[in-house]
Amino acid sequence: MLSATALEYLEAIYNITVEGDAVVHARLAEKFKVSAPSVTEMLHRLERDGYLVVDRSVGAHLTEKGTAAAEDSLRRHRLAERFLMDVLKMNWIAAHEEAHALQKSLTPGIEAQMVALLGNPTTCPHGNPIPGSAPSTHDFIRRHRAMRLGQAPVDTPLRVLCISEVVEDETALLKQVGEAGIRPGADVVVSPLGPDDGSVAVAVAGETVSLSHAVADKIWVFIPGSS
Repeated sequence: MLSATALEYLEAIYNITVEGDAVVHARLAEKFKVSAPSVTEMLHRLERDGYLVVDRSVGAHLTEKGTAAAEDSLRRHRLAERFLMDVLKMNWIAAHEEAHALQKSLTPGIEAQMVALLGNPTTCPHGNPIPGSAPSTHDFIRRHRAMRLGQAPVDTPLRVLCISEVVEDETALLKQVGEAGIRPGADVVVSPLGPDDGSVAVAVAGETVSLSHAVADKIWVFIPGSS
């Protein structure tokens, strides 16, 4: 049986792949705040058990078994988030944090009732696709022709698709972007007149907020009508 840590690795690798990036040891070490040898040990263990393949030239990639395990875990987590926010009215930070505990209790019967109650949602509160409900989950970013906000064209109407889950501190990120009004479905525009410190100036709901490039690159947007 997979440990909670092993599942987190599979989820991270899955999410990194969905965002179109290579899965390198340094990225995982940064996310989990562990040493490179610790990452190597975990990846070798998961490779030995048939969940992934480590390729030195392109990084790690999940096998069919690894993908199934990652999607099953992400599905339960994202459904739990949606339930906690939509039904129990938690904010999206509390929903994210409490979902870790709730997802462990979801039997197939409870999951089915939850899906029916929620109307079979396709995304979590942060805009990320729910495997098994959203079509082409693995191609979600590409299918919407989405781009990172930090790399988006200026003076162009944009719409927020989702907030990345490939981060070291999801709570801090969700707090910052939530307070700025940047949520899935929000319309934003990147200003050409950014601050001198190199951050990204973004107009949202009539206000202009300044985001670091590190934060802006965790926000996926698309041009309405282009997907």
